[in-house]
Amino acid sequence: VLMGGRLMAGSLDQLAARFPNSRLEMDAFGALFGEPGFGPVTRMVSAGLEGLLFAACVVGAMILAGRGLEKG
Repeated sequence: VLMGGRLMAGSLDQLAARFPNSRLEMDAFGALFGEPGFGPVTRMVSAGLEGLLFAACVVGAMILAGRGLEKG
């Protein structure tokens, strides 16, 4: 995100912007951080949360796999 990339929420915002009749509005998330739309702060926070969720799921999968190996 710091170098111009987008994760899921940023991609959804960009996709919704390309379709004017889309009912998907990501601007409400920007209001949580005092921005008029899905701005840079909102993109960074959402990317951080997405990264945290991804890392937590990877660690959880590793723990479950380790338990499976111990039983087998």
